[in-house]
Amino acid sequence: MISPSHNIDTNTAFSKEINTSFEALLPLGRIKKFIKGDFIVIEGDKCNGLYFIQSGIFRTYREANDIEYTTGFSFIGDFETSPFSLFYNTPCQESIQAITDAVVLYITKKDALECAEKNPVVQKGYLLLMSAYIEILETRLHQHRSLTAEDRYILLRGQQPVEINKIPLNYIASFLGISKERLSRIRKKHPN
Repeated sequence: MISPSHNIDTNTAFSKEINTSFEALLPLGRIKKFIKGDFIVIEGDKCNGLYFIQSGIFRTYREANDIEYTTGFSFIGDFETSPFSLFYNTPCQESIQAITDAVVLYITKKDALECAEKNPVVQKGYLLLMSAYIEILETRLHQHRSLTAEDRYILLRGQQPVEINKIPLNYIASFLGISKERLSRIRKKHPN
């Protein structure tokens, strides 16, 4: 959710507070390894934790009419979870899948909630994290409505110049809302 490539100014009070609040959670985490194709969460299951990405790339997607729609990617430095499922104990509406081998720091829901109950800084961190998540979703919606698929591809490539080459083209095309053929034409027009 918050990564080094994100457009949030790391010198702001917001960023400093979110980092401080989650520093208290990090000692509760344990390393989990995922191989390409593994899932953090699966649509219909309940989300049981927070995942801080140490290496690798994940994609979030939803299915409708037997078609997968990629809604986002997560990279090194991002927190990943299914927030609504995590907080309301409901089934996930999306799946989060490793698209490369990956390593995450996994913090169980139980440990995170117990820590938040004892530490008001962590409680505030949850609010900050959720507001950051909302900002990311709003930015994606705005970009989807105001930028062309070509502009969004250039933006993604600019934010993740190395990692984008590790993402299968069908996932990028799905994220951009275009065909693989159109994506190929855009990539030829804008080589790395």
